[in-house]
Amino acid sequence: MKLTDFQRIVLMNTILGIGTGLIGIFIPIYLLELGFSLKIVITWLIVHHSSLLLGAFLAIFISNTIGLVRVWYIRLALITIFFAGLHFLPTYPFLLFILGIISGLESAFFWIPYNILTIRKTSSNNIGSSLALISNIGSIVGMAIPLIAALVITKFGYNILFALSLLFIIISIIPVIPLSHEKTNFEFKRKSVSDIVRNNKHFILPEIFDNLGQDAGIIWLLFIFITGLTVLDLGILGVISSIVGILVTHLTGHLIDKWHTNKVIRFGAILTTLTWTASYFIAIYSPTPLMLYIITTLRGLSIGIFSMSYISVMFNRARNYDAQFIVLREIPTILGRILVFSLSIILISLNKFELTFIIVALLSLYFWFNNLQILSEKK
Repeated sequence: MKLTDFQRIVLMNTILGIGTGLIGIFIPIYLLELGFSLKIVITWLIVHHSSLLLGAFLAIFISNTIGLVRVWYIRLALITIFFAGLHFLPTYPFLLFILGIISGLESAFFWIPYNILTIRKTSSNNIGSSLALISNIGSIVGMAIPLIAALVITKFGYNILFALSLLFIIISIIPVIPLSHEKTNFEFKRKSVSDIVRNNKHFILPEIFDNLGQDAGIIWLLFIFITGLTVLDLGILGVISSIVGILVTHLTGHLIDKWHTNKVIRFGAILTTLTWTASYFIAIYSPTPLMLYIITTLRGLSIGIFSMSYISVMFNRARNYDAQFIVLREIPTILGRILVFSLSIILISLNKFELTFIIVALLSLYFWFNNLQILSEKK
């Protein structure tokens, strides 16, 4: 049976999801277990995302010449170097921030081509269900992956986990090899860039704030790990979140296609504010394993609703500008991530780490009152 281009992307993402799911939440945990402080680990995340911004422009510059899929070949080389570096990190701790740079570059070299190809191979009429399909197939196949990863770590160690992850990441490239002809035509000119920024100025603040809930989720995982949960607990949480996420993603995807997307975004933002507020109070007054399990799951549900609906609006806007929009949106997105990570470092220094969660809740209020209709208008 001949696969469509979109089906090839779905298959790649499914196989890749196994590889990245094995390590997804465990890289920062690995760094903590090596003895790096919480502030150092969060600083590493800032280096990672700063490098990702640079990598976004570098990836698109390269794809103009060799194509989007071949950028993924370079990504495979980078992630191989990254895993090798993680293996040697206990012996050579000075590699830490070098690995942060490599990690950011390989992430950019995956996400930029992936987002562009996803936009090209879907339509505005079915973007919600298409994104839901990609997410849900990956979630179903990878449902037990976080728990398997935790078991591998506890039984065999991190190096075996890195090797398994790399194997699936390499295999994932096979389905999309026929798409090697897909290229970009990003114009590195002031007028071209300024026109896109001017026409999409209403996206600048939303792009700063939209990922705060997800990025603060990394900080939350670090918090609950140092609070007392184990690697195995995090694996179980990952399984629970996958199960909840499948239902939420499916329903949200179809609501986006059939209902008012702006209402779904606002509803998700309200839930995100409420669950982050609850996270703060639980972190302060009742950080028991049961309460941490419950609030982590509920917050994943709310962020899932918000993220799915918002990204559908962003992807539909990007159709008019292809690579230009996808790359330029990384600037405010990365600024938002650096903001929340830098804020958490300051609060750690003040011994007020938990305040990070209530601040993220307050920033989520932006989408309660933002004029979402402007974001949905076609340009």
